[in-house]
Order: sequence, then structure tokens, then C-alpha cells
Amino acid sequence: MFGKKILGNNPLQLLVSSLVIAGSVVGAWFFIESQKITEVYLVTDKDLASGTPLLESDLKSVDLALFTLGKSYLQSGQLTQGSYLIRAVSAGEAIPKASVTNQQLDDFSNVVLTPSVELSSSIAPGTKVSVWASPALDYQSFGEPAIAALDVEVVEVREPEGSFASGGKAVELRVPINAVQSLLRAIANGDAIALTASSVSLGN
Repeated sequence: MFGKKILGNNPLQLLVSSLVIAGSVVGAWFFIESQKITEVYLVTDKDLASGTPLLESDLKSVDLALFTLGKSYLQSGQLTQGSYLIRAVSAGEAIPKASVTNQQLDDFSNVVLTPSVELSSSIAPGTKVSVWASPALDYQSFGEPAIAALDVEVVEVREPEGSFASGGKAVELRVPINAVQSLLRAIANGDAIALTASSVSLGN
């Protein structure tokens, strides 16, 4: 009989326990939902090299929940006219405020060239490359290769088009001013030019 009295109290205990569990679940749900605070940030859908001019129309506006990190990234409407990247940003990345400047980048110049040697598949926008030039000696004969520019950044790799479709890919490089002269000299002299990847700067 004593055992029956204990069992008689179980429905009340079960009700209280159920309410406690339900309250915990609801409280946890409200907590999780309260953390889902999103704001609109600017995101690139392609790799961007340092020195790339930024226009909001070229970027995507995406709802993201960055919490306390949000203040470090550009939101929609915050990008000012004449902005440039000072470091490479990879596809799918929100644009960090620290990677953007409005100051003209006078220490660099962009140079486009077509390498004589096929490009490695690892060379893409944001890749740091060294440019090697072998001086032309006579027809189809070249001297020993030497460095024409060291650790320059790839801005764009351009596929050949039109009447040049059978030619090699052209590469736009962001070159320090002090290396431009030697690079242009190699191009003007008809040197055989090759690019070797030295590192990838994306996301650094």
C-alpha cells in the first residue's frame, strides 16, 4: 500500500517535470533565434587582387551574422568612391575594412604581357609570381633566364580572343614602379618570358 501512495504522486511530478523540460526547450529556442541577427555586408563572388578598384555594383550584398566581427567588414552603403584594395580578397569573402583605401596607389603600375611558356594552373588572380626573361640571341635561340621582376601580383589572367584565340593567355600584373623598367625592356627586346608562382596572397 505504501508503494501505491508513492505511485499516486507521480502524475503531479510528471506534470512539473514536463513543464520544466518544455520551458527549457522554449528558452533554448528563443536564445538561438536571438543570436540569428543578420546584417547586409559586401561580398565578392570572384578573386580580387590588391590594387583592384572597388565599386559596390561589382559586389554582392549578402545577409550575414558576423556578430562582434561585423564592425570590421564593409556593409552595404559604406563603400566610398575611389576605393581600392590593398590586399587580395578571395571569392566568397566579405570585404574587410582594413583591406580598402581611398589613397591612390602610386607605388605600383599594371603591366600586361603574354608569357612565352604556358601558364601553370596554380597561377590565378592574387598569386604572387616571379617573371623570368631569357634574352633573344637569334631566331628561336635564347640565352640564360634571369629575373625581370620578383614577387609581383597577378591581377587578371585573360583568355585569348578573336584572331588571337590560338595564342597564349595574357596576364595583367601589378608591378612595383622600380621593376617596371626591366620588365618593359624584356618585352620590347622580344625576350622569352615565363612566370613561376612564388606564393598565393589571397586571404593573407
